Parts: sequence; structure tokens; C-alpha cells
Amino acid sequence: MAYVDEEILEKREQRKKEIYTTLEEGMYLGGEVVSFERKELFETFSIMLPAEWKQMHPEYAKIKYPSEFRPQIILTTEDLEVNMGFTVFSEKVQCDDTREMTERIRSVIHRDNPNYLLYDCETLPAVKGCWFSFRSHAMDSDLYNMLLLVPVKKQLVQGSFNCPYRDYTEWKKAVLMMWDSIKEREGYIR
Repeated sequence: MAYVDEEILEKREQRKKEIYTTLEEGMYLGGEVVSFERKELFETFSIMLPAEWKQMHPEYAKIKYPSEFRPQIILTTEDLEVNMGFTVFSEKVQCDDTREMTERIRSVIHRDNPNYLLYDCETLPAVKGCWFSFRSHAMDSDLYNMLLLVPVKKQLVQGSFNCPYRDYTEWKKAVLMMWDSIKEREGYIR
């Protein structure tokens, strides 16, 4: 009887994964349906983000991101395990080629952390952005990280994402969909 119950529960989970696959309808992530809403950041752009995510408290941000170069805005889950950050660079940062800039950042991370597993850069054509991912090490487990560069107006936006490595297959697709939803305040990025 227990075997049948487990099979039924597994089929229910699989069905939720098949039904909830969009930002508009919600996505099945981490064993629950996550709803999304459009949030404006930096009065510059908006992005679809999980409705439950809150801005990380500055004291937690200093611990989780000890470098002074931590993202300007860090949004997180209640348990602080899944995070997305954003930094807007001033107009002084010239970036005519986001792919070239992304490749340079990737090279710096690889040089400083040769034991990280880095993946190739890829483009997000809808927003003219470029991203890559890598596996890093934390005190108690490995992390899956994603980094995005995208031009917004005459500024460069850097997006970052991290979650426990064990959860990356669920989150990767959702993150790319969120990043693809970036819009300038007056309309789509073009």
C-alpha cells in the first residue's frame, strides 16, 4: 500500500511540474508553486520575480557576500538559500559588447578560482544580454551561480543568481525566463 501512495504522490508532483511552467501562471520549484510578479528596480527596469522574495537584510548580505562589491540589491527566499542580485553601473562604464565584457568577467573568476567549474557564455537575444554559470564551493555545500550582463538604456546591469547546487536544474530555466522578462521602464530593451 505504501508503494502505491508513493507512486500517486510522485505522479502528482510530476503533473504540477508539467502544469506550472510559466512566469505568468507560476512555476513548480522546490516542491511548491511559485507565483511571479513584475517588480521595478532602480527606477530603471522591471523584471518578473517570485512574489515571495524579499530584499535581503543588509546585515545578512554582509555575511553572505563579504566583499564590498556585493550586488546593490539582493532578493532572496525566506531561508536565504536562493538569491538574485542586481547592480547598475553608471554611464561611465562603457560596454559596447556585452559578450566581450561577460567573457572578461568569466576569465577573471576562472583566474581567481581555478577550481570552480565554469560553463560557456551564452546570449539572451530578447534583452541583448549575455550570461554564464559556474559551480563554486561554500562551507557546507556547493553553489550554482549565474551571472548576466545586459544593457538598459545607457547603463549596464549585472544580474547574479545562486542556489544550492543540488537545486540548479529546477532554478536555471526559471532564472533565464526571469532575465528574459527584463524591460526598460518605458518598454522592452532594444
